[in-house]
Amino acid sequence: MDIDLARTFLEIIRSGSFIATAERLHITQTAVTARIRSLETQLSCRLFVRNRAGARLTTDGERFVAYATQLVQTWETARRDLPLPRGYDKVLSLGAEVSLCNPLMLAWVQRLRQAMPDHALRNEVASDDELQKQLDLGALDAALVHQPEYWPGLQVEQLLEEKLIQVVHATNPDPYLYVDWGPAFRQQHDLSLPAHMRAALSFSLGPLALQYLVQCGGRGYFRTRVVQRYLDEGLLMRVERAPEFSYPIYLVYSRAAQSPALFKALELLREVAQDDYDWSRWNYEI
Repeated sequence: MDIDLARTFLEIIRSGSFIATAERLHITQTAVTARIRSLETQLSCRLFVRNRAGARLTTDGERFVAYATQLVQTWETARRDLPLPRGYDKVLSLGAEVSLCNPLMLAWVQRLRQAMPDHALRNEVASDDELQKQLDLGALDAALVHQPEYWPGLQVEQLLEEKLIQVVHATNPDPYLYVDWGPAFRQQHDLSLPAHMRAALSFSLGPLALQYLVQCGGRGYFRTRVVQRYLDEGLLMRVERAPEFSYPIYLVYSRAAQSPALFKALELLREVAQDDYDWSRWNYEI
């Protein structure tokens, strides 16, 4: 069976409709319909009932969910593990969203190389949503994210507490920089600061926005650990009485994981997270 058929089936369940699935998979709605028809033909049963509200699983469709998930996970695991690098017979696949690459992900990989030199390491940088999809499919063993989704089978563990605070350049306070820290932040920010809902200068990547702030001036919301060095140096100042927003760092992995190597890797990560690092090192000038 074509693995894309099973992937499409599972994506319809997540998105709730054929239209949304087509958008998320970057294919036409006709292609989504054709894949499901092919799958239903091969299984000799109907999987979905479509209506104006979207797509609802039939009884047979509900039973097929476990099989489709296992098919995709098995295929992704095979793609991940084969072929192994020469000289290695074990591999760990880890992920992180871009703003957690340095120093946390970097320090974790360095510690793993020291403590587990017999393991190959595959490191993936992607959005929170993409990382969790890969976890769900079995293509990743663990990932570091800021905004986890609580999917069945995934364990979500808060690794570090973090906040988004408003800071301002010491000598040049304008303009206001709107940094998109995700749906939860957008909702809370827009309720708390409606005057700044539409800023003339906005960024979808925090590290890039911070470099602009440091070099050109302005004010905006940034992670406490990342701006601490600039606060200590007096280049930036904390805006008093400005709302603060929670933005923790989470570790996500499969609840079904039984690998001793993964358990050791997670324990090393928890140790790494307690060390003192310069979180401002992610510099796009390099």
